[in-house]
Amino acid sequence: MNHVKLLPAVLLTAIISGCVSKEPPPPPQKMAFGVPDGTAKYKPVSAKNLSLQLVGKPTAHAGERTVLTFMLTNTGMTKIEIPEWYSNESDNIVLFAQPWLTGMKKPDDANWVELSFDLKRPVFHHPLILMPDNKVMVAKELPFVKNIRKISKGMERRYFIKAKVNLKSLKLESDVLVLRVLPNNKTGEK
Repeated sequence: MNHVKLLPAVLLTAIISGCVSKEPPPPPQKMAFGVPDGTAKYKPVSAKNLSLQLVGKPTAHAGERTVLTFMLTNTGMTKIEIPEWYSNESDNIVLFAQPWLTGMKKPDDANWVELSFDLKRPVFHHPLILMPDNKVMVAKELPFVKNIRKISKGMERRYFIKAKVNLKSLKLESDVLVLRVLPNNKTGEK
C-alpha cells in the first residue's frame, strides 16, 4: 500500500524537476506598438481630399503656455490610409512662424522659421485610416509665446503661422494664419 501512495509523489517530483530550467530567464521586453522609424518605405499619399485647418481662434496671451490644435480632415468620398502616421500625434505636424512686421500684407516666403521639436522616443509609425468626413486633431505648442514678457495694454504682437504635415509620404500644409498675442491680463500689464 505504501508503494501506491509513494508513486504520485515520485511522479510529481519528476515532473517539477523536469520543468525547471537552469538558464536565466530572458530579459523583460519593452512593449511598443507600430513600426519602428526608418524600417519601412512608404508610398506617397495623395493630399487631394485632405484638409489641414486650425481649430478655434489664433489668439494667445503673452507669457502663457499656448497650444494650437489643427484638424486633418478627409473631405473626399473614399477612405484615406496614411501608413507613415506617427504614433505620437504631435509629431505628425510641424509649425512655421515669422513676425508680422509693420507694413507687411503677407508673409515673406524666405523668412519662415521652423519651430522644431525632437520626436518623442522611441519613434513608431502606426497607420491612420480616415473614413469620409472623418477627422483627427493634432495639438502643437508654441513655445515662443511663453517667452514674451510684456505687451502694453491695448497693443498686440502678430505672427504669421502655418502648419505642415511632417511625413515624407504626404505633402500638405495649412493656410497661413495670423496669431495675435495680447497682453496678459493676469499680470496687470499696463
